[in-house]
Amino acid sequence: MATSTAPGTSGCRQLLEELIGLGDPNRAQELSDLLLDRFGSFPEALNAAEADRVNAIGGRDVEGLFASVRTAIHIVLRGRLPQRAVLASEPAVLEYLRGAMAFAPNEQFRVLYLNSGNELLRDELAGSGSVSSVHVYPREVLKRCLELGATAIIVAHNHPSGRLVPSRNDRTMTRNLVEAAKAIGVAVHDHILIAREGSLSFRRQGLL
Repeated sequence: MATSTAPGTSGCRQLLEELIGLGDPNRAQELSDLLLDRFGSFPEALNAAEADRVNAIGGRDVEGLFASVRTAIHIVLRGRLPQRAVLASEPAVLEYLRGAMAFAPNEQFRVLYLNSGNELLRDELAGSGSVSSVHVYPREVLKRCLELGATAIIVAHNHPSGRLVPSRNDRTMTRNLVEAAKAIGVAVHDHILIAREGSLSFRRQGLL
């Protein structure tokens, strides 16, 4: 399991004020307070649904700034993923997945498609659901494997609740995916559960 901590309240307020100050310096303190009251932290405010953030501050004045920061973070973390032997750089993979999913307001299911050398072919969001569930169809994931020529995958999903405990549905879906993948010669290297407090590897927990 890998763990990390978000900035404290004072650190989050400073980050929000500095970011909002780039676009609306006169209201930076006011808007940062509104966002902290609504979402509790900078990461959660940054990754909140656009409509919820707009409602919290009463307008779209700073949406462009938030979108730009999210895009920049994604590009930086995505750039740290190794171009070769993804499995040899587990910390970079976990850092990328946490950056992409840990503070998302709804459950998401992501797939890293790998070739026979475990090199990354494609990173795709295969499903986006509610705050407590996401539906993924193994046949769609495996169909994509065939389209890309992938021989292995790493899958991940997040728990917005913050709990690093696989649900019964998580375990069942994983077993179904592993069995279906075996039938077409695709290896499921891991299923990683992502939450604000860290991550959990199904492989390390003996759940694959």
